[in-house]
Amino acid sequence: MKSAGRWSDVFRLAPPAEAFLGRASSNQIVIRSHQASRQHARIYWADPAPQEASASSQPVAATTTATATATGSWFIEDLGSRNGTFVGGIEITAPHPLRDGDKIEVAGFAIQFTHTIHTGGIETTSSDDDDAASQATDDQLTMEMSADAITDRRRHSDYLHGRTAASAANAADSKTAAERNAAGDDSPGVRSRLLKLAFTLARLEDSESAVAACLDDLVGSLKFDTAGVYLSERSTPPSSVSPSSISEIPLVATRQSGDRSYRRPPETLLQNLAGENGHALLARNIVGDDQLATKNSRGEIDVESIILAPIRDHRDRFLGMIHMTTAAGIRPFSSDDLQVVVAVAEILAESVSRLADQRRLAKSLHLSRRRAELLQEQLGDKVRIVGKSEAIRAVIEKIKLAAPTHATVLVRGESGVGKELVAAALHHASNRREGPMVCLNCAALSETLLESELFGHEKGAFTGATERKRGKFEMADCGTLMLDEIGEMNAELQAKLLRVLEGHPFERVGGHEPIKVDVRVVAATNRDLQAMVGEGKFRQDLYYRLHVVEIIVPPLRQRQRDCLLLAQFFLDRFNREMGRRIETISEAAQKRLLEYHWPGNIRELRNVIERAVVLNQKNVIEENDLALSPASAAGGDATASSDTAVEMTLAELEQQHIERVLRHTDGNKSRAAAMLGIERSTLDRKLKRFAKS
Repeated sequence: MKSAGRWSDVFRLAPPAEAFLGRASSNQIVIRSHQASRQHARIYWADPAPQEASASSQPVAATTTATATATGSWFIEDLGSRNGTFVGGIEITAPHPLRDGDKIEVAGFAIQFTHTIHTGGIETTSSDDDDAASQATDDQLTMEMSADAITDRRRHSDYLHGRTAASAANAADSKTAAERNAAGDDSPGVRSRLLKLAFTLARLEDSESAVAACLDDLVGSLKFDTAGVYLSERSTPPSSVSPSSISEIPLVATRQSGDRSYRRPPETLLQNLAGENGHALLARNIVGDDQLATKNSRGEIDVESIILAPIRDHRDRFLGMIHMTTAAGIRPFSSDDLQVVVAVAEILAESVSRLADQRRLAKSLHLSRRRAELLQEQLGDKVRIVGKSEAIRAVIEKIKLAAPTHATVLVRGESGVGKELVAAALHHASNRREGPMVCLNCAALSETLLESELFGHEKGAFTGATERKRGKFEMADCGTLMLDEIGEMNAELQAKLLRVLEGHPFERVGGHEPIKVDVRVVAATNRDLQAMVGEGKFRQDLYYRLHVVEIIVPPLRQRQRDCLLLAQFFLDRFNREMGRRIETISEAAQKRLLEYHWPGNIRELRNVIERAVVLNQKNVIEENDLALSPASAAGGDATASSDTAVEMTLAELEQQHIERVLRHTDGNKSRAAAMLGIERSTLDRKLKRFAKS
């Protein structure tokens, strides 16, 4: 048996056996051609007529050798095939006896029947039907499933990849139009349509339109009965593609001709797309094959040929599949048709993948913008100066004027009035807003540590300096450095600070490398620096260098009308942060807030409202929810008017005053000791004594 230069192995039969010929893989002799029926013909042994009983043979079918007996003979029977079975060039219509040397022709294949195998006994003569033999050559490609029906597999289309895309173009260009038409070669036209499709998909903004455009292109390119496109919202890596995952992919669009209705492919066919080796496939002559097609409403499998092509992008991610069918009466799909469908699937995959990436980027951008807006809102709360009084309006106006400049700003005010808030507003309203803002409390550190914090230190500069450390000036480069309580800085450090403010480079502690930075300094203090200059406690030249722009933040008692605005502002903030729903502040509580003297200024007000929100189980803040000291009520001196105050001992009065000063300084013992006019160590001893009593 031979087709286009290929011949089969010898197949032996012994009576009374039989052999079936046809496309189905269950046949003893498989003919891999779409012209063959699933069970095309049968070769079998039968008892001969009495006059032939003495005949003895040893037949071979399908280039077949078998041992015969004298009691029977070999016959061939056509099983109702579409294209017929021929013996010696004559189509048989009934069981036909086989004789030595008979030539059986089935679907373009020639099979020699012989009793005895001779050297060269294998038939090597091809079928006279060159077209059929050529077609049989195409059908030599087989698969793991239904090898008789699946005739072609393809990973990529030659129209888009590899040698054929270039060489076919050159070959097509060398032919005349008449030659291409005569040969049925429409490669330039196919490539032109595919290029047009790619441009069309590049302009689309949703996958539904892309799928519709691809189906429209296939309608104009191929003859088919039904087509369906399956597409997943998420891509799947090749190692994770399984039959079950493919089955879950939804059908998004179909096309059908006439009264035909689209039917989903069977699960057995979908298995061919699973795994990394799942290629597009072409199957023909599959009428009645329930492994490759699905029954119609009449319970029949009327599909003649199918194409199933995976939709995979260039990263080999599985996105879906294209499924197309033809029925009897339409030319079955060819390998060229498979090439076209695979090319369309590849173009669609890139379009869908691009659109999915765009959606992910757009979603990520939206979330990023939303986060940025929330951060801006939160930051706005932190740098927002609340108030409508004339005093606070004057502060806001000075911030607007000073922020765009590079001038050094001195912010003065009592503890808790919001000096750091003013410094933050200056920074965020300046052209340095993209740079860092660094704050340093000069009263919280010893002289040695303060210098290290400001200018940094080298490894081994002093005990405990185990590694190099950048100072606050380096960290604030191209930004703003706020120096809080600058009046607590010693004279030696004041001189070093002055040189840096004048534009000179500085060195880290223990270092020799000059460092120059671009930093705007905002200094803050609750002390009268001018008076300290007169007392010789603060350098005059540094004072003038810092006093370029002075902003004095008024205490809360001087802008009492802003108290309720600030209270409501803090109430709204803590409601959001703590998930509470406290709606308002009662009139009695508002009156109490307005009468209070607020020695701790805005910081104290913030803490009072926070405590009221934390401990409140109602939807309103009452007067008894406010933890205010009666000694600080506006317009009176509770200490002087209290009967119990007269009976206080000096020790109790001292303890009360020290505790009040510590509250005023937010627990900063160094500042409290300075305000009390005692040494820090003395304050520590007194606090220990208070704790024991």
